[in-house]
Amino acid sequence: MMKSHYTVFSLAAVLAIPSLQGAKEDSGQVPDWSDLLDSARENPALEEPVKVLVDEARKRVETPLLRRVYRFEDIGQHRTWLDGRTKYLEDEIRETFGLAMSDFGACGQLSRELPPIAAAYRFTQDPIFLERVVSQLEEMATWSPLQRPGWTLYTPGRRLPADGKDGNWLATGTGVRAIGDTLALLPEGTIEPSLLNRLHDLLENEIASIVDDWETKRSWFIRGDNPITNQWVLPTEGLVRACLILGKETHKDAYELGVKNLVRAMDAHGKDGEFEEGFGYASFTVTSMLHAAHAMAVAGDRRALDHPFLKSFPTWLVHHFQPGNFVINCFDAGGAYGAAERSRSLLSLLAVCTGNPVARWALSRQVGGPSEDLAGLGARSLPPVGEGAAPPLFASYERATRINWRESWEEDSTGVWVRGGHPLDQHDHQDRGHVNFIARGRPILIEAGTPSYDHSLLMTHYSSGVGHNVLQLGTYFPDDKLDTGETARYPGWQKAGGVAPIAVKRLDEQGGEVAVDGSACYEGLERWERNVEWGVDHLTVTDRVNLEESSEKQIILFRWHLGTDSEVETRGDEGSERVIWEDAEIVFEASSPIHVTQVRLPDHTLAGHDSSEKPENVHTCVAVRSAEPVSSFFLRTRVSPKVVAWE
Repeated sequence: MMKSHYTVFSLAAVLAIPSLQGAKEDSGQVPDWSDLLDSARENPALEEPVKVLVDEARKRVETPLLRRVYRFEDIGQHRTWLDGRTKYLEDEIRETFGLAMSDFGACGQLSRELPPIAAAYRFTQDPIFLERVVSQLEEMATWSPLQRPGWTLYTPGRRLPADGKDGNWLATGTGVRAIGDTLALLPEGTIEPSLLNRLHDLLENEIASIVDDWETKRSWFIRGDNPITNQWVLPTEGLVRACLILGKETHKDAYELGVKNLVRAMDAHGKDGEFEEGFGYASFTVTSMLHAAHAMAVAGDRRALDHPFLKSFPTWLVHHFQPGNFVINCFDAGGAYGAAERSRSLLSLLAVCTGNPVARWALSRQVGGPSEDLAGLGARSLPPVGEGAAPPLFASYERATRINWRESWEEDSTGVWVRGGHPLDQHDHQDRGHVNFIARGRPILIEAGTPSYDHSLLMTHYSSGVGHNVLQLGTYFPDDKLDTGETARYPGWQKAGGVAPIAVKRLDEQGGEVAVDGSACYEGLERWERNVEWGVDHLTVTDRVNLEESSEKQIILFRWHLGTDSEVETRGDEGSERVIWEDAEIVFEASSPIHVTQVRLPDHTLAGHDSSEKPENVHTCVAVRSAEPVSSFFLRTRVSPKVVAWE
C-alpha cells in the first residue's frame, strides 16, 4: 500500500492552552474530558460550539428518563428499543432476548447522551442539568448487571446455557462508558456519596463478572479466541474503564487482563489499519477502543493509545470515502450514502485522542468539520493541517483484500473499489469479486448494501450473492421468505468464507488493473478469474469461468447492480448486448449466446433509501446469463459513463 509518514501528536502536545501545561504534559499523559471542557470554556473561538452543545443538552433534559424495563410487553416504553428480530423467536426466548437487546440500546444511548448533559452542567452550573444526571445515574445504579443474559438468542432454536448465563456483552462496555465519562465531567464532589457508593458497587460486580467470563471461557468469542470481533472489545472496555474508575492499583490483575485483551484486539487487525469487519463495525468497535485507550492514557498508561493499529486506522477509514458522498459498504456496513454523517464523530474522536493528521484533514476537507459532541469540541481546538496530510488516493489492502481508488478528493470525481476475500473476514457477504464504480460523483455499479438485521430479505437478497456484482452458477433465485442461515448452501452461490486473492497489475493516478481469483469460492468450479481495468472515463471487467471436468454443464450468470431505480434500455447487436440509461452504457460480449434481463431489487445503498422494507427502496439490477448450460464461459463487460453535470 502507498503510505505517507506523518508526525502524530497527542492532544496534550497540540493544544497550547494554559490548563494543559504543567504536570500532565510533562508526564506524557493526555487531558481528560474535564480538562478539555475547562479549556474550551476559556477559548473565545469555541463560544458557539459550546452553545450548541448546551442547547442540545437542554433538549435532552426535556425528554423522559431512560428506564430499564422488565417485561416483554413493556419494551419500547421509557425510551427503550425493541429489536425487530424478536418477531421470529419462540415464546420461550422472545422476552429474554428482547430485554437483553433493550439493555444494549439503553446503555448505548446513555453513553452518547449523559456525558454531554454533565458537560453542560460543568459549563453553566445550571441545576436542571445536574438534576437530570443524578436522576439518570440513580436509575442506572439499579441496572446490575448492565447487560442481562439473552443476547445470544437472536435466531430460533437457541437457548441459554444451564446456568442461565451467556456472558457480558455490548451493554457492558457502553454502560460503564456512560458512567465513567459522566463522573469524569462533573465537578468533584457533585455526586452524593451514597449514590457514588452504589455506582461503585455496580462496577465492582461488573469487574468480577467480566473476569469470570474469561476464566470460565463463558462467551463464544472467548472460547473461540476471537479478539477481532466487537463482542470481545466492548466488555474489555467495560473492564478497563471500571478498574480505572475504582482504582487500577486495587484491581491490578483485572486491569491487566483488560489491557492484555484490548491490545490483543488491536494486534489482530491488519498492519495497515484494516479492520476485518468492515467500515460499519469498525466505527463502532474502534470508538470503544479509543475510549478505553484514552482513559488509560489519562491514568498514565499509553500502551493502547500508542498501538500501531490506531495510528494506521484513520487512513484505512478515510480510504472508504468514495466520490459523491458515498462510502465503501462491503461487509455489514449498512448503506453507502452519507459519508460525512457516518464518520464525523469517530474522526473527531481519533483527532482528539491521537492527534492523527489524516483524521484532522478529513474533518476539515471531507466531512464538513468536527461533530457537535464532546469529541468535536476538542477537535475544533486542534491546529489545522495542510493538504500534505491527505492520504494517498488509492491503496491495495492485503488483509482487507480490497482495492480502493479515486481520481481526486473532489466529490464530482470518479471512484472504484474491488473486493476479494480473506480467511479472517467476519460480518462479510457473498461478495468475492464485487466491482463498484462511481463516475463523476454518480453511482454506476453498486451493491445492495445491508439493511437492519430483522429485514425479511437480509439473507436472501442483500448479504447473499444476489446483492452483489458476482458470479452465480445456475439460475436459482430466492423467494421473499426470511432465510434463517441456509443461504450459503444454495447451489451455485459462493461458499461461506471463500478466499479470493487480488493481484495488482497497475494502480496509479490514471486508474488501475487488478485480477481477482474467485476459483475457491464455489463448489464444482475449476476457475473464475475476474480482470478489472479502469480509468476516469471507463471500466472493463473480463470474466473467465471453467467448471470442473466432473461437473455437469451449468447456466453461468452475472449480476450488475446499477445506481438507478429507472428501467434501462436493452439492445441486442450482432455479437453483443447493450444496456443504456441516463448515466451510462454497458456493452456485454460473450463466448456464447447470452440473455440480458433486468429486475428491481431491494436497496440500502442509494441516497434516500433506508433500512426499511418500503417498496421505494429498490434499484435496477441487470442479469447476464448464458443462454444454455455450458462448461466454460467468457464475458467482457464494458462500462462507459455518459458526461453529465455534477449536481
